[in-house]
Amino acid sequence: MLPPLVADANIAFSVVRFLRAQGIDVLYTREEGWQHYEDEEILSNAHAMQRFVLTHDSDFGHLAVYLKQSITGIIHLQPGERPASEVIDDLQELLKIEVDWTPPLIAVYRFGRLRIRRL
Repeated sequence: MLPPLVADANIAFSVVRFLRAQGIDVLYTREEGWQHYEDEEILSNAHAMQRFVLTHDSDFGHLAVYLKQSITGIIHLQPGERPASEVIDDLQELLKIEVDWTPPLIAVYRFGRLRIRRL
């Protein structure tokens, strides 16, 4: 099971609906009115709410690793710019993997491969 999430605006709404149907607690930046927020602010809000950011954007990892911004976690789905149906397929596979989501961490999922970096 995935941890509570904040889905970045680059995540399709159909992906958010899929996750919610799986019982995942997901806030969507577009529904919250955060779609124009800077990445730093989204990451900060998610951290304050003890949620992971779900994104296709590598900038979140840069903020956490190189700029040392505090995070609860980031789940980076690669590559971006794919149909929502393919992202949902990836998430179905990710949900099958037993993962210790203890924060803080960055998880990168790409074509069936999960890499985790603990911070």
